[in-house]
Amino acid sequence: MSSMNKMLKVIKREYLERVKKKSFLIGTILGPLLMGGIIFAPMMFMKFTPETEVKIAVIDQSGVIYGELESALTDTLSDGSAKYRLREIKSNGLEIESIKKGLNQEIESDAIDGYLILPSDVISESKATFFGKRLGNLKTMEKFESVIDNVVISERLKREGLRYDIVGKLVREVKIEMIQVKEGQEETGKGFDSIFMSTMVFIMMLYMSILMWGIAVQRSVIEEKNNRVIEVMLSSLRPIDLLIGKIIGVGAVGLTQYLIWVTCAIALALYGLSLGGPVAEVAASLSPATLGYFIVFYLLGFFFYATMFAGVGSVCNTDQEAQQLQQPIVLCLVFTIIIPMMIIQTPDGLFATVLSMIPLFAPIVMFMRINILTPPAWQIVLSILIMIGSIYISALISAKIFRIGILMYGKRPDVREIFKWMRRA
Repeated sequence: MSSMNKMLKVIKREYLERVKKKSFLIGTILGPLLMGGIIFAPMMFMKFTPETEVKIAVIDQSGVIYGELESALTDTLSDGSAKYRLREIKSNGLEIESIKKGLNQEIESDAIDGYLILPSDVISESKATFFGKRLGNLKTMEKFESVIDNVVISERLKREGLRYDIVGKLVREVKIEMIQVKEGQEETGKGFDSIFMSTMVFIMMLYMSILMWGIAVQRSVIEEKNNRVIEVMLSSLRPIDLLIGKIIGVGAVGLTQYLIWVTCAIALALYGLSLGGPVAEVAASLSPATLGYFIVFYLLGFFFYATMFAGVGSVCNTDQEAQQLQQPIVLCLVFTIIIPMMIIQTPDGLFATVLSMIPLFAPIVMFMRINILTPPAWQIVLSILIMIGSIYISALISAKIFRIGILMYGKRPDVREIFKWMRRA
């Protein structure tokens, strides 16, 4: 039987062994559900969480804000009733601490949600204090801050003899609409938020899949080494054929999972476009070109890292030993997901360009650059060629380690001994 046929048998065995496992089925189903849940759940919760009445007591020591505040907070609930129930508290000669004591008891008994103290110098000092049991309702606090801010500014202008509405027109902010020009075409609706969100979603998927399936190759080598199955297999095929067969077989499993996820992603994208908001922005970024580059850089990244993980697996006898050796490799991958802000701000800068040419970072950084601002074609081609060359070199080195390490048991070899294996091989 030819070497190629033997390798194909290894690929088939690795592929079928994994796709038939329940863990593959569970991971494939849970993956899109988890990703969809992370993206859609907050929106669904916001959509279906009913708003409730907010009861606030107000101590207005300035005497100028309460009336404006009450007339401005006119939001209603779904049944048409008022959302904000305000109650003005007059001091009537009582000390403020005494009033607070009574209001604190009302908060404790849930008679009110909180109380707001507007001091007499609120116009000049711009400071007010809110007391409440639940301080997580940011939407309500933002509403109150906005209204009080407008009232205070209006009062200040009035004291200076100016009209709020006229000054408001004069100092109106300039809104800059951001339109990305990519490959000579204007792409509307692509602001910083959409670029950041889509980039983070894609690079997290690349990071997780390269890491997950790369370590799967490593574990496969360790398992078969411990079961002594590998000795039987090496009696009929070369170590290099076994190594390449394992990597391609596991990579094909990952690719199969990707194809299933892409199908789900297209369905989610169509649904996301109907929802609007940030989900639609991420969905709109799912172009055929983006998905194509995604698959290319997944394969390049997987094969490069998988060869290194296979080398680690061949010199280790347990997962615990492998975890220590794999740390430098994993840290290189982790580095690529902590720098997206630097890449997003200057995707064509020297830092981003250099990193996208270094094989350890290229699969994620170059894809990140392509998703943000398509770099010159020669840079993409050069990065891919460097990756292919690096995969070849990495495979040669791993094969030399694999050839000897796969049959070595007992104490884990040190770096000096591994270099001896490479020279001997």
